[in-house]
Amino acid sequence: MDYSEMTAIAQEHFWPNFGARQDMQEIPLRFLVSGEGAMVTDESGRQYIDCFAAIQTTMIGHGRREIADAVYAQMQKLAFYPAVLTYFTEPILALAKKLSTIVPGGLSRFYFCNDGSEAVEAALKIARRTQQERGHRGRYKMISRRLAYHGVTMGALSVNGLSAIRHGFDPGVPGVSFAEPPYCYRCPYGPDCSQCTMQCYADIERIVAFEGADTIAAVIMEPVMGAATGFATPPPGYLQKVRDLCDQTGILLIFDEVSAGFGRTGKWFSCENYSVFPDIMTMAKGLTSGYLPLGATAVRPEIGNLFYGPHAKADFVHGHSMGGHTASCTAALANIAIMEREQLVQRSAEMGAYMLAQLKTLESHPIVGQVHGIGMGFGIEIVRDKQTRQDWPAELGITRSIRLRSWELGLICRNETNLVVLCPPLVLTKDQADKTVAILDQAIAEEERKLGV
Repeated sequence: MDYSEMTAIAQEHFWPNFGARQDMQEIPLRFLVSGEGAMVTDESGRQYIDCFAAIQTTMIGHGRREIADAVYAQMQKLAFYPAVLTYFTEPILALAKKLSTIVPGGLSRFYFCNDGSEAVEAALKIARRTQQERGHRGRYKMISRRLAYHGVTMGALSVNGLSAIRHGFDPGVPGVSFAEPPYCYRCPYGPDCSQCTMQCYADIERIVAFEGADTIAAVIMEPVMGAATGFATPPPGYLQKVRDLCDQTGILLIFDEVSAGFGRTGKWFSCENYSVFPDIMTMAKGLTSGYLPLGATAVRPEIGNLFYGPHAKADFVHGHSMGGHTASCTAALANIAIMEREQLVQRSAEMGAYMLAQLKTLESHPIVGQVHGIGMGFGIEIVRDKQTRQDWPAELGITRSIRLRSWELGLICRNETNLVVLCPPLVLTKDQADKTVAILDQAIAEEERKLGV
């Protein structure tokens, strides 16, 4: 198909994921045909640095023949058989065993699904059923946080703290309260972090006191928040306080590691940066580096044993026909093998420190308030006033304009309303990191000239 034919088909027959109406109507559509490492190539042969990592998934980079070969070999033997009743395949069991060696905190039983939304959906249901089996049938509520992204299926959407994604789908699942996030640069309690009293944590305490601990099943959060905050890190001690509160009140703690897991933050899982571990954990994206769809929900043995241990008396009736697909589990095993062999988690920490230092030079721009990040996840805060941190009006579309100009210059990145987000593959080279900064420097400077600053 040529470009015009692909455009016509896309406009008439395709419904894009997360696609904004204006993207389909106002800008040229883009068709990517190949990738290698941190680079992707479009239908015209032009290459781009992929600092979007195919929606934050591609940890090992594009074009890994090893993944394709492993999947092909498995599919020649048995492409798929569902993990239901007493039927199992070797890849799903091998993956469960492998994950038990790298997932921290003693979480050692795994439920497999197809993506992050499904993993969160399972986590919420597991939390409710666990509380019921422990004799707490009144514990059904959830606490999430504003700006949190946890997926788009109805349960996951209901704990989603992004109003733009929730819009048009309310009412969702009842019983969800939202605390303020630990987003220090845009803290609603004041910009002076030196005077921090951790009101973001106190907000969770207030919700627990108001709702009643005996009505709350779980707190769900991203240890390091994802793209909505540009991988903003919590203040020291925040996660431990949440862990302690949950322990004291019998509330389960769910960590959503879908975006930040598998090396993104310089550790296998972002919670390892703080040595705080959950009762339930979700993962997807980097689990296969996006080569095939797969998600998973991990639980502590004492939770898993309620439903599947030798003395289990309860059922957990939940599942998906394609959950834990045989080929996808094979891809995940090959993906993890590459990450271990090439020490990509360590590389994320080392290259991330280098790239953050280079990106910090962009703070010299009048409209760049701060650059922050951890590992290979970064956010560039775009502001009208650096002192007050006042935002530009959303209708100006400044970060969108920076993103589109960066594309023209050879860089794929992501934008939120007043934030440019970078999450490249962990195999990004120093030369590619330097070129990324140079492109953003130019795109931001051009935007400043248009704004007259």
